[in-house]
Amino acid sequence: MNFSREDVHTSILKASKYSQLTIDEDFNIPEAKGDIEKIIAKDGHVIVENVLSEDGRVKIIGTVYFQVLYKCSAEDSDMEIYGAEIPFEDRVNVDEMTKNNPADCMCRLEDLTVSMINSRKLEVRGLLGNSVNVYETGNVNCAVDLENGQGLECLSKDVAVTETVISKRDVFKIRESIDIPQNKPNIKEILWSSVELRNMETRPLTDKISIRGEVEIFVIYRGEEEHLPIQYLFSARAISKEIECQDAREEMILDAECVLGKGDVTIDRDADGEERVILVDYSVDMNIKMYEDKNIKILTDLYSPQLETHPVTEKMHYENLLMKNSAKAKITQRKRVDDTSNKMMQICHVFGSVDLDDVSVADGEIRVEGVVKANILYVSDGDDPMNCMETELPFEYTTDSISVAPTDSIRISPCVDQLGASLVNSGEIEIKAQVNLGITVFSKSSIDVITDMTVSPIDYDKKSDMPGIVGYVVKNGDTIWSIARKYYATTESIRSVNNLESDNIKEGDRLIIVKS
Repeated sequence: MNFSREDVHTSILKASKYSQLTIDEDFNIPEAKGDIEKIIAKDGHVIVENVLSEDGRVKIIGTVYFQVLYKCSAEDSDMEIYGAEIPFEDRVNVDEMTKNNPADCMCRLEDLTVSMINSRKLEVRGLLGNSVNVYETGNVNCAVDLENGQGLECLSKDVAVTETVISKRDVFKIRESIDIPQNKPNIKEILWSSVELRNMETRPLTDKISIRGEVEIFVIYRGEEEHLPIQYLFSARAISKEIECQDAREEMILDAECVLGKGDVTIDRDADGEERVILVDYSVDMNIKMYEDKNIKILTDLYSPQLETHPVTEKMHYENLLMKNSAKAKITQRKRVDDTSNKMMQICHVFGSVDLDDVSVADGEIRVEGVVKANILYVSDGDDPMNCMETELPFEYTTDSISVAPTDSIRISPCVDQLGASLVNSGEIEIKAQVNLGITVFSKSSIDVITDMTVSPIDYDKKSDMPGIVGYVVKNGDTIWSIARKYYATTESIRSVNNLESDNIKEGDRLIIVKS
C-alpha cells in the first residue's frame, strides 16, 4: 500500500503589530543658500530598505526623505529649497516571532513638522507608523489517495487552499523627459519638485507582471531672467511596463503595492543647448505577493474491517482567499482659506497622502475610517507670491455585505488615486480626492491530514464479540463513516442494506448494520 501524495505550501498570517516611531533631527542650512524668513511648504516620504526577522521582534531599516520650500530674507533670492534624509531603525516586538518567520512592513510618514530654530537652522520632527505582518510558512506532504489499498475504506475531503506562490520585493525605474513650453523661460534653478504615483494597476502575465498607471510631476523653478516671476509646470505621464517575475501565470491572483522610492528631478539641455528640459529619474519599490487557489482532495481517514490501521496525522493550518478588491472612496469637501492676509489668486498644485485610522468588522461588513492629508500650493496677491495650505479630509468606507468574520485576516493597502482642488472664491476652495483601498481578506482554517500509516493484525476477539447484525439509532454527530468504522462494516453495505441514496443521515434515523 502506498500513498499518492501532494505538497501543499501554506502561508498563514501569524501576527500583526503596529508601532510608532518618532524622529527628531536638527539641520543647518548650507552657506550657499539664503537665510530663512518663512517656511512655505514641506513634503516627505519613507523608504523601507530592509525588514529583518529576529527572535521575538522585527527590525525595520529605512530612510525618511524630506524637502522644505522657504522664503529667503535676502532681496536677491526670494525662495530656496532644502532637502535631506534621516535614516532610522525600528524594532517591533512580536512575541510569536522567530528568525525563520518571514515578515513585511508597511511604513507611512503620518506626521511631518518642520520649524525654524533660527534663520540658519531647522528642526524636523516626524511620526512613522509601522504596520508589521508576520507569516508562518510551511510545506505539508499530505496523502491524497491510496494505491493498492484493496479492502481499505478511505475518507477524503475537498479542501480549498490559497497558496502563496510568490512573495518578494522588486524595483522598476521611471524615467521621463519634460520639455518646457515655448512660452516659458529657460530654467536657472529648480526650487521645488513633487513626484507622485496615481491609478496604479498590476496584473500577472506568464513569467511577468504588467504595470499600468500614471506619474504626476510638478516643478517650481526660477527662470534665467531675474525680472520674471517664479515659474511652475505640471505634467502627467502614463506608466506602461512589464517586469520579469518567474513562475507567474495569468490565472494567479496578484497583490502588489507600488511605493515611490529614491530619485531625482534635474535640469538638462535641449537640442539647442539651452536648459529647457526637466529629467525625472525615480525608482518604484514593489512588494509582490502572488496567490493561487487550489482544490485538493485530501485523505483524512482510513480503516479496514480486516486490519487495524493507525494513520499518522499532522495539523495543517491554511488560508483561503475570500475577497480581493480595489475599493474606491470618493471625497468632496469645501474648506475655508486659513490665511486671510494673502488673497488666494490661483491654485498651482495639490499633493498629499492617506492614513487609515481604524478598520473594523461588524455584521459581515468591513468599515474603514481614514484621512487624506492634502497640501495646496497657491499663488496669492500679498508680499509672499507662493503659499501652502495644509488640511485634512476625513472619510469612511463600508464594503458590501460579505461573509467576513472577526477572526478573518484583513489586509488593506491605501493610496491616493486622485487629488485636486478648485477655487470657489478668494476665501474658499473645493477639494476632491479618490482613495484606492486594496482590500484582501483571508479566512483561516485547519485540517488533520494523513502523512503516514502503520498496519497491524485485527483484534479478532474484539470483532467476534460484536453481533453480525445490529439495529442502530443515529445519534447527534454520527456519520455513515463513523458508524461503519465502529462496527467493522463498510459504508457501501450500510447504504445498500438501508436503501440510502446518499450519506445524509440525521439524528433518530434507524439503521441496520451488517458486520463485514
